[in-house]
Amino acid sequence: MDRQKINIPVSLILLDLLGAILVAIGILGALDEGGPADYLLVAAGLVLMLPLVLHILNRLQGRR
Repeated sequence: MDRQKINIPVSLILLDLLGAILVAIGILGALDEGGPADYLLVAAGLVLMLPLVLHILNRLQGRR
Protein backbone atom coordinates (compact mmCIF):
# COMPACT_ATOMS: atom_id res chain seq x y z
CA MET A 1 0.00 0.00 0.00
CA ASP A 2 1.39 3.35 -1.03
CA ARG A 3 1.46 5.83 1.84
CA GLN A 4 1.47 9.52 1.01
CA LYS A 5 1.89 12.41 3.37
CA ILE A 6 -1.14 14.67 3.83
CA ASN A 7 -0.11 18.32 3.93
CA ILE A 8 -2.24 20.18 6.45
CA PRO A 9 -2.07 23.98 6.56
CA VAL A 10 -0.96 25.46 9.88
CA SER A 11 -4.01 27.74 9.94
CA LEU A 12 -6.33 24.72 10.03
CA ILE A 13 -4.36 23.20 12.89
CA LEU A 14 -4.59 26.47 14.83
CA LEU A 15 -8.36 26.66 14.19
CA ASP A 16 -8.72 23.09 15.41
CA LEU A 17 -6.72 23.85 18.54
CA LEU A 18 -8.80 26.95 19.28
CA GLY A 19 -11.98 24.96 18.70
CA ALA A 20 -10.82 22.21 21.04
CA ILE A 21 -10.09 24.77 23.75
CA LEU A 22 -13.54 26.34 23.34
CA VAL A 23 -15.21 22.93 23.49
CA ALA A 24 -13.29 22.05 26.66
CA ILE A 25 -14.22 25.34 28.32
CA GLY A 26 -17.84 24.90 27.28
CA ILE A 27 -18.04 21.35 28.60
CA LEU A 28 -16.45 22.31 31.91
CA GLY A 29 -18.88 25.21 32.23
CA ALA A 30 -21.84 23.01 31.35
CA LEU A 31 -20.83 20.54 34.03
CA ASP A 32 -20.64 23.34 36.60
CA GLU A 33 -23.65 25.57 35.86
CA GLY A 34 -24.99 24.68 32.44
CA GLY A 35 -25.88 28.13 31.17
CA PRO A 36 -26.69 28.87 27.52
CA ALA A 37 -23.28 30.48 26.97
CA ASP A 38 -21.56 27.19 27.75
CA TYR A 39 -23.52 25.37 25.07
CA LEU A 40 -22.74 28.17 22.61
CA LEU A 41 -19.04 27.72 23.36
CA VAL A 42 -19.31 24.01 22.60
CA ALA A 43 -21.15 24.71 19.33
CA ALA A 44 -18.67 27.41 18.29
CA GLY A 45 -15.75 25.13 19.09
CA LEU A 46 -17.19 22.32 16.99
CA VAL A 47 -17.75 24.70 14.08
CA LEU A 48 -14.13 25.85 14.32
CA MET A 49 -12.94 22.23 14.28
CA LEU A 50 -14.98 21.34 11.20
CA PRO A 51 -12.69 22.81 8.48
CA LEU A 52 -9.80 20.50 9.40
CA VAL A 53 -12.03 17.43 9.29
CA LEU A 54 -13.45 18.48 5.93
CA HIS A 55 -9.96 19.17 4.57
CA ILE A 56 -8.74 15.71 5.56
CA LEU A 57 -11.84 14.02 4.16
CA ASN A 58 -11.53 15.91 0.86
CA ARG A 59 -7.86 14.94 0.59
CA LEU A 60 -8.64 11.29 1.27
CA GLN A 61 -11.48 11.30 -1.23
CA GLY A 62 -9.23 12.84 -3.89
CA ARG A 63 -6.69 10.00 -3.58
CA ARG A 64 -9.01 7.30 -4.85
